[in-house]
Amino acid sequence: MEKIFLDTDIGGDIDDAICLAYLLKEPQCNLMGITTVCGEPEKRAGVADAICKTVGRKVPIVAGLDTTLQPVPVYPTPDGAAALQAWEHDIYQKSNAPAFMYQIIKEHPYEIILIGIGNMTNIATLFRDYPDTPNLLKALYVMNGYFAKEPLPEPWYNWNAWADPLAAKMVFASDVNVHKAIPLEVTELLTIDAVRANELFHTNSKLNRAVLDFGNAWLESSNQLTLHDPLAAVTIFHPEICQFEKGFVTVETNEKSLMGATTFTTNRKGNVDIARTVDKEAFYSVLSSTLNKPI
Repeated sequence: MEKIFLDTDIGGDIDDAICLAYLLKEPQCNLMGITTVCGEPEKRAGVADAICKTVGRKVPIVAGLDTTLQPVPVYPTPDGAAALQAWEHDIYQKSNAPAFMYQIIKEHPYEIILIGIGNMTNIATLFRDYPDTPNLLKALYVMNGYFAKEPLPEPWYNWNAWADPLAAKMVFASDVNVHKAIPLEVTELLTIDAVRANELFHTNSKLNRAVLDFGNAWLESSNQLTLHDPLAAVTIFHPEICQFEKGFVTVETNEKSLMGATTFTTNRKGNVDIARTVDKEAFYSVLSSTLNKPI
């Protein structure tokens, strides 16, 4: 059983909700807490709570930071939160997410695996304000970075770095016992048409209905589903699904046209392992079977 802490910008892209649903159903996961990040974190916390309630789970949740360490020209809001009116959920106020994260990690030294699937603001602030945290973690898994040769159409495609470049830089520079990053060029291999999303949720459970309800706005606007965030969680419990390479990651924080761009340098003494490949069929099999298990 692994002790997991999730930091997420849930409420927009559907893959955050799928990631949370997977963690709630994964039998080897003990979900210790959730923090939300990005615009309107209070609503995002409500979405996370609503999803947890569908399986009768009371997970500690704190609404975190909505301002970034490095200013960016957007304030994203969680479109999927419009569905909150249809689901039971608690009401949240913005609070000190890094302090809450540190409390949980301090109470369980060398046992917590922290998963970051939004911009890195909460996690970078945690590491800045509580500098002993990286050493206290068992592992850090993030969905962040882009290391392919082909340039991105726009810098913001690498959202979790672009949305707070300085925070991403701080997190990638941290020295965690195990530090794994799932980059965009790998997760993009896990893209399916929106109409196929129902194949992942073939059981009409309350949990699956909630995930689809909160993610419906995203599915309708994008017409496709890329399973970025669930891969970060699945690889914890099924490490054979991805192959990793060790090295160092740098993040651009000065040049506007390249803001948030990530660069990887292979080095056996590096502090980060980045995913290079993914076994797509094995991933889909694990995710679908887990999401559709009876409670």
